[in-house]
Amino acid sequence: MKILDLHADIGCDVLFHHKRGMKNVLDTRHTEKLLKGEVSIVGMASFFDGHESWEEMQEMILTLENELKESKTWQRVLDKEDLISDKPKAIMTVEGMCGIQEDVEEKVQWMYDHGIRIASLCWNDENVLATGVKGNPERGLTELGIRVLKKMEELKMIVDVSHANEKTFWDILDHTHGMIIATHSNAHALCPHPRNLKDDQIQAIAKRNGVIGMNACAYFVNEDLSKVNAKALAEHASYIKKLVGSEHLACGFDYMDFFEDHEASTICDLKDASESQHFIHTLKETDFREEEIKKIAHQNVIERLVSYW
Repeated sequence: MKILDLHADIGCDVLFHHKRGMKNVLDTRHTEKLLKGEVSIVGMASFFDGHESWEEMQEMILTLENELKESKTWQRVLDKEDLISDKPKAIMTVEGMCGIQEDVEEKVQWMYDHGIRIASLCWNDENVLATGVKGNPERGLTELGIRVLKKMEELKMIVDVSHANEKTFWDILDHTHGMIIATHSNAHALCPHPRNLKDDQIQAIAKRNGVIGMNACAYFVNEDLSKVNAKALAEHASYIKKLVGSEHLACGFDYMDFFEDHEASTICDLKDASESQHFIHTLKETDFREEEIKKIAHQNVIERLVSYW
């Protein structure tokens, strides 16, 4: 079954290997695994952990953009018409805007002009825009962050809240009418990691007609890592379905197989994109009907993008 994966940190992998002389990183390191797992639409993230400058942000975004422009396999998704083709597709995203510290509207416009269609204001860090889950819990969105949100709403760039702390999460909902999603988060009730969403947050995203991408990082699935597998991830989907309905579920696997230190965070039967169908098969074995599984796999996100853009 075709899968749309909302989150893969492919941008940093592309830049890392470009700096070491490799070209065509997407096809060399990613395409085979993605297509084997029938992941034909991917949110390719440029990931920034909080220390990067604006120039470093630009370098990664431009490197990924140029790879996609030159790719014979992948097509960039820039508007809803691009979702129609059968070619494998990439949605360029940004995870963390730590490098944006001034001239915020111009820099958000630059990101949009270079293909970014989904973005989060912060990773786990505190920056001049917002506060991530490792930041001060009393600190949320800043005035500069509010300006970023307004510009994103103007451009119909989708806001990702996956790494925001609770105060930032609620501040974001208070300061924009634009689309809100969590590209890669699970249910806090089943795994009380600060990166997961509490019930009221899940309900708030659903009220805004957003979606939540199920995250295959082991730490966000179960506190007991010996119990982490595709079935345990499907239990998060089942929990959210009971809370707000399957129409607010998506995939956001956040595979880390291309990072050197990935082993501890990897699910035994969802090690990389090639194994993505294991999640689909597990949904079929639980309480999901075929039409619901198709929605989770790709339709929910595509419907949102088409209606929003």
